[in-house]
Amino acid sequence: MKIRFISILFLCTCILIGTLTVGVFAGPTSGDIPSPGTDEQSTVSYPNNGNSISIPGMSVVDITGINAVNYPTVITYVTVNTPAGRAGELTKDDFHVFENGDPMEITSVSFPDKATRTKLDLAILFDDTGSMSDEIADMKEKVKGLTDSIDVANIDCRYALISFNDAVSLKQGWTSNPSIIKSAIDSLVADGGDDAPEADLDAIEAALALGFRPDAQHMILDITDEKTHYRDDGTPFSQFTIPETASHLLSNGTSYILVGPASTSGLFNVHNDKKELVKALGGSGLFIDIHSDEFSSILDKIQSIITQTYTIGYYTPHVYGEDRKIALEVQVGNDSDSGLYTATRQQQTFTPETGSDRIIPSIEQDAEDYSSTDDSMSILGSKVVDITGINGVNFPYVITYVTVNTTKGRSGGLGKDDFQVYEDGKLMNITEFSFTGDSSQSKLDLAIVFDDTGSMRDEINDLKEKVLELTDRIATANIDCRYALITFKDSVTVKQDWTSDAAAIKEAIDGLNASEGFDAPEANLDAIEAALGLRFRSDAQHMILDITDDMTHYRNDGTPFSKYTIPETAGNLLNNGTSFILVGPTMVSGSFNQDNDKRELVKALGGSGLFIDVHGNEFIKILDSIQGIITQTYTIGYYTPDPNPDGVKRTVEIHVGSDSDSGQYIAAASE
Repeated sequence: MKIRFISILFLCTCILIGTLTVGVFAGPTSGDIPSPGTDEQSTVSYPNNGNSISIPGMSVVDITGINAVNYPTVITYVTVNTPAGRAGELTKDDFHVFENGDPMEITSVSFPDKATRTKLDLAILFDDTGSMSDEIADMKEKVKGLTDSIDVANIDCRYALISFNDAVSLKQGWTSNPSIIKSAIDSLVADGGDDAPEADLDAIEAALALGFRPDAQHMILDITDEKTHYRDDGTPFSQFTIPETASHLLSNGTSYILVGPASTSGLFNVHNDKKELVKALGGSGLFIDIHSDEFSSILDKIQSIITQTYTIGYYTPHVYGEDRKIALEVQVGNDSDSGLYTATRQQQTFTPETGSDRIIPSIEQDAEDYSSTDDSMSILGSKVVDITGINGVNFPYVITYVTVNTTKGRSGGLGKDDFQVYEDGKLMNITEFSFTGDSSQSKLDLAIVFDDTGSMRDEINDLKEKVLELTDRIATANIDCRYALITFKDSVTVKQDWTSDAAAIKEAIDGLNASEGFDAPEANLDAIEAALGLRFRSDAQHMILDITDDMTHYRNDGTPFSKYTIPETAGNLLNNGTSFILVGPTMVSGSFNQDNDKRELVKALGGSGLFIDVHGNEFIKILDSIQGIITQTYTIGYYTPDPNPDGVKRTVEIHVGSDSDSGQYIAAASE
């Protein structure tokens, strides 16, 4: 038994390393699952590709995973078991993807590139009943090899451990420290629980509730030798059914690996057999028989998945008003395979970025008065002309900051006559015009607001690496810059007050440490307000760079962590003429709403807000883009013809040729 289970763990290690290139692992799908207590089919419908669970590699084309967490961007993982397919010689033209029979336009096809660092959130679920004593001993023996293999494969992995019998116990929440997960596994003790089944579905749901990183591979490894309890099985031990848990796994884009029994001492049925869960997941489930001795052939097939998988991305044009399961088919020549994913109900409208394969979401406006002047956020690189800030602090004198995303615009080759400025529809007389790097020195106050929770470890490391380059480029561009650094979790800390010393801000950033804080959301609005409280120079450009991967707390959200709301903070930013750059998420483990989604803040600021998807590119490249914003900016000043400081929002529009952008500022109220 021990040798066999070590083989299983070795197999699982190979599978996990495969997350470098493989999103989820497929078991075949089956027919519908009846609801507990009835003989009728459940209303949950699954594609039927066969009556048994197979191992990937049994057919020419195999869908081994479907990830729609960033819907409407969909990623599917496919192996093609031909010489050309295994060699990576197929191209985009060789693949055809269909959703519910409709052809999709493929935006990207790639073959494994193991040089790329990826993220994995791995939740291990372990049946710690008495019959699992050998498996627990083997797990203790093999865990260091498992974590070492994941590290060697260049995977940024977080681990969690949940044990279960008739009850569920969280042994270890998310940790990136291999020693901590090893210690948690070392503490496992096989005891009791000989009254099968066990509360396995509830353990899966507990893992989902931990909250996976939206930019990481989501994986649950479930190790057991028994059936599962389910709701209404005559016991009080479970709150869930297999169709419900299957739906939750699909909605969360989570792959599920079951190392479980093909047979048990009791009778399997569609309610207690977790192989039904694997089948229900289509391309996101894999089954390994815990009692099988035939692991060498399985291992060969899994290894081929790791090294011979195509990653296919596309943008679905379908946006639904309700959650819906979508059948996906991939064809290569005369061969094909199918699976399914869950298209989540969208409260957002999505449009692809012009000239790019990356999909950028734009969020519909609310009816509040603080909304933007158009129906979408200002998103980095989505326009030729970008207003990056409007400063009315010295009203009636108004300064606006603009980037022009053309070769001539980025090089400072445009002159005053190339710009037309309008306020509330009236043409303004430009009295000040300059480009960063000109002989005249410009001023910038840059406050960096950074989420230093544990999930931001990689971003902190990148910021440490790039900060010296950032300060050097700002100095080379002849910008008189002051820096400040504020961090936040559920509380806010000023790490560095205003300083013009590049070495001082570098030292402050070098002191950052990502830790704790996996209980999202965080006190982001309060961090922004703390930055405003530092006092910006009246003759400088005011800028807050906010870097986070989660939602914000807000006043009256049921916690004591925030004193502010998004409309209040938007008003304070506008009153202070402060540009706000949000490097934030489009997807989170919880649910966005207009109170906790800081993209609502970006929209409320009009031309003084800019959004960059923290998961849309490597963070180090995002920092390069921000450097471009700071060092390739036109400063345009004018006097408003309406000097009445009535506290009313004014709309500013800037034209360069046939391109334009618009934003708002507040005419400072009389004191």
